[in-house]
Formats: sequence, C-alpha cells, structure tokens
Amino acid sequence: MSKYLSVAVLFVGLLIAAAPVQAARILVIGDSWGVAAGPSLQQVLLNHGSADSVANISVEGETAENINTPAWLQKITTALQENPDADVVHLSLGGNDFLYHWTAFTSPAAEEQLIDGILEDISAIVDHILQQRPGIRIFWSSYDFPRPLIIGTPQQVNNASQRFSARAQALADEKGRALSYGDFYGLTQVTYGFDGVQNSIYDPGFSIPPGDPSLPDTQYPSPAIAYFDDIHLTEEAFLVLAESQYEQFYSALLNFRINAGLNDAWYNPATSGQGLLIAVFPVIRQVFVAWFTYDTERPPEDVTALLGEPGHRWLTAQGPYEGDTANLTLFVTSGGVFDAAEPAASTDPAGDGTLTIEFADCTAALVTYEITSLGLSGSFPIERVSGDNVSICESLAE
Repeated sequence: MSKYLSVAVLFVGLLIAAAPVQAARILVIGDSWGVAAGPSLQQVLLNHGSADSVANISVEGETAENINTPAWLQKITTALQENPDADVVHLSLGGNDFLYHWTAFTSPAAEEQLIDGILEDISAIVDHILQQRPGIRIFWSSYDFPRPLIIGTPQQVNNASQRFSARAQALADEKGRALSYGDFYGLTQVTYGFDGVQNSIYDPGFSIPPGDPSLPDTQYPSPAIAYFDDIHLTEEAFLVLAESQYEQFYSALLNFRINAGLNDAWYNPATSGQGLLIAVFPVIRQVFVAWFTYDTERPPEDVTALLGEPGHRWLTAQGPYEGDTANLTLFVTSGGVFDAAEPAASTDPAGDGTLTIEFADCTAALVTYEITSLGLSGSFPIERVSGDNVSICESLAE
C-alpha cells in the first residue's frame, strides 16, 4: 500500500472516531491526488466546524481519458445515486494524462493537441455529471509543481503545467457557474519556502523564506519538505492544499446564507421566456416568489385572449428560509379581471404544492417544485437575468 493510501486510511479512522458526519455532500472523483483529497478535505471541513462528509471514488493512477468511458461514467452515475445529498463534485484529473504523454521534447503543436484531448475528456465528464444532477457544482483542482522528473527540467515541466492550467481555467469559464477551477501551482513553494539544502541539482542552494515575493518561481521544483516522492505531497502538505481549496471554493459554497442581495429576476436558460422574481425579506425571514410560466399543454389554436396569450400562467410562492434554502408554499390565483376589483380573484390559502429554492451562491440556485393538483414534480437550475446585484449579495453574505 502506498504512503498516501495509508494516510487516507488513517484519516478515515480518525474521522470516524472524532465526530459523526452527515450524508456525503461532496463526491471526489479522480486519481491519487483525489485519493488523498478525500480525507484531507474531510479533516479541513471538520476543522471549520462543518458536519458535511466526503465520499470518494478516486483511483490511484487514473486518467481523464479512462474515466470518460461508459464503465467509469456509469460508476459516477451510481456514486451520485448512492449519495443523493451530494451537491458538489471534486475533480482531481488530467495530471496523469499530461505526465504520461508530455516530455521536454514535445512540440508546441503536439502539446496543444495533448491538452485539447484532455480538456475534451474533462468536458465530457463534467457534462455527464450535470446530466445526472443538474445544478450540481463541480470543483476541478490543479496539482502543484512536482519534484524533479526525468521528463524535463523543473522550469520546462512547471511552465508546461501553467500552460495547461490556463487552458483548464478557460474551459471552466466556458462552462459557467457549473465548473470552477482552482490553480494551486506554486502553493508549497509559497507555504514552505526553501531551506537551502540541495536535495536535487535544481533546488536553490540558498534559503528562501515562506511567503517570499519571489515565489513561486518556475525554475525551482516544489520544496522537498512538502513531497515524499516526485509527485505526491506529504500528509501535512495535502492538508495545506485542502485548506487552500476550502478558502478558494468550499467556504463560500458550504456556508452561503440567503440574503436580500438575492432580490432579482432569475431564469433557466434552457426555458427562456419563463422565470421567477425573487424577493427576500430578512426581518421576517421570508421569501416571496412570482413564477411566470405556461400551462402544461398548449391551448387549441382557436382559443384567444384579450390581453396577452392564453397559455400564460403565473404562480406565487411564499414561506420561510434557513441557511441557503427557502421552503415555500405554492399558490395558484384565479378568477380576476385586469385592473378590476370585481370579480374578485381567489387563492386557496392551503396552497397547491411546494416550491423549494436552494441557493448555491449569489449567482445560481436549484428550484424543486411539486404541484399537488396535477401530480407534477421536478427541478431545474436558475441563474440571474443580470449580474448587477451580485456584488451586493456577496457583501451581505460575508
């Protein structure tokens, strides 16, 4: 058993003894860094007082190319089914694909082709996850500069890693809020610095303190103190990485709270022309929603309306919120006439179902509905029509 697998087993044992955790909220998929990410991320969550737990289906030596196959994609589907509360997938992928095929003699064109293939596989994996669970958040973490490898000098390998990372960030930008990318190249250089001991010919022969402004520096490998072999971090360094992942991504996601900065127009881009107006009332801790949609079937062509069109429907919902979730009663109002008190419109005070909105952050949420009278239920992701109020929401969420 490798050292990092031993560390994973040790961590899991300690966590079971330390505190009870809830059903897994985070699913880790990936390679050997993913194997270590499970227990290290779990420990960091506990350090921050979170009861959320981590499930892990990572495999040592795994590649994105191999995971983008029917058998592995089915494994992901099964893992999501077994973890119904998981709303985050943590990816640690692409490093083996890159290191297995890249050398210092790789031409720029061949490198681009290699990166294109890796990103194609990652994109397909992300799309598959989203097909299984729309609205889920995916966090794809980078690695760090390795120790000296025979495939090239540290500067050659590190610069290539940064070129790959830039392309990975571009893919995340393309995917939108569903995929976030974390670039941690140079993290251990900044965290540990160098002690001046040349464990390899590439290590600096003089000390550089942690946090020195000259770091990270691509001409150096990662410091020896942070690695137990050329490509795997020590137990302590994996915890440093997990803490950085928490600060960059998980803290805001796991600790998000509904606030008045969410007041806005929201919609699902897949059903443009429909949407919701959301209003948060912090003093009474209530959320009100106006849902603009259509009937479940199109009316006959000969059905007309004097104002608007006969297929339009609007529903309202209201109820309390707690944390990142609003649990609302859904209402259907009918019987009224435009700009008139008579005939009076009526609304069943008992409602006609439920509407639940779970906010991932200030820009995205998942709507789950159940309409009792029709036996309809389902869910769909929503995002803001405009980003004008995002900064207000983020300031209120701090």
